[in-house]
Amino acid sequence: MWQTNLITLYCAVCDNSSIIEAVMQRQSNNFRPQFTDEECITVYLWGISQRRFEQKAIYDYTQNHLLEWFPKLPSYQAFSERLNRLAPAFQALAEYWLSVIGVDLGEQLDYIVDSCPIILAKGPRSGHAKVASELCEKSYNSSRKEWYYGIKLHVIAARVPGRLPIPVSLMASGAAQHDLPVAKQIVEDHAFLKPGYLYADKAYIDAGWALSLKQNHTIELLTPRKKQKGDPLISGDTFSTFVSSVRQPIECFFNWLIRLTDIQSASLVRSLSGLLCHIFGRIAAALAKLLFNS
Repeated sequence: MWQTNLITLYCAVCDNSSIIEAVMQRQSNNFRPQFTDEECITVYLWGISQRRFEQKAIYDYTQNHLLEWFPKLPSYQAFSERLNRLAPAFQALAEYWLSVIGVDLGEQLDYIVDSCPIILAKGPRSGHAKVASELCEKSYNSSRKEWYYGIKLHVIAARVPGRLPIPVSLMASGAAQHDLPVAKQIVEDHAFLKPGYLYADKAYIDAGWALSLKQNHTIELLTPRKKQKGDPLISGDTFSTFVSSVRQPIECFFNWLIRLTDIQSASLVRSLSGLLCHIFGRIAAALAKLLFNS
């Protein structure tokens, strides 16, 4: 059974060779190495699906159990360097597979928007971390009540009753970025969003944006009621409770993504390219699971 799943994953990657080649244009004569980009991507995605979350663990697993399938596997150093260079290919694959998932959704949808941290360092170490400083920032994680250094992963997902939400758009930002401007950017960059309702928490309350969503995208923004100064205390705000209950599955999605890929833990990342590989490689692995049950 696992052999069939591995072959399916490899074929899915090879079906998108043109996408990979478009973002991995090489200027040297070694433009088609013996251990191909498609094989390297497959090894990484398969390793993540087998709960090998570190590059060394993925390499050792492949060398010990899959060498018959990947006989041209290079040294670990070459494998690691190749993975980091393949970060744009993982991003392109993730974007394409996201669009494939979106094709099967209905004409009117309930969307949920939220974010989760991806942590390179936390606690006292967060103030001294400098890895991937082009993207990473120090911020406070209110749910964990701790400071961390890293990024945020922002997700707009389509609600599917009785199932995990289906991601339709993802974006990474610095950890200190407020959620609202990033959500606005996602919507502007992804005009394919279908009419419906967008459920969000209080951080996304913005009357101007709500009007823009309704006029330009036929999407109605629904957030919990924000208590205004002088309002009497209201016990059991029914509408706010309803919005929160509709939003709850996004937490299940993040928990599923973290359990499946360990995306939240990036303490071993040592460069910007390594961070991008970590993010988009694991997103691609999760999407492959949804699409191909790899």
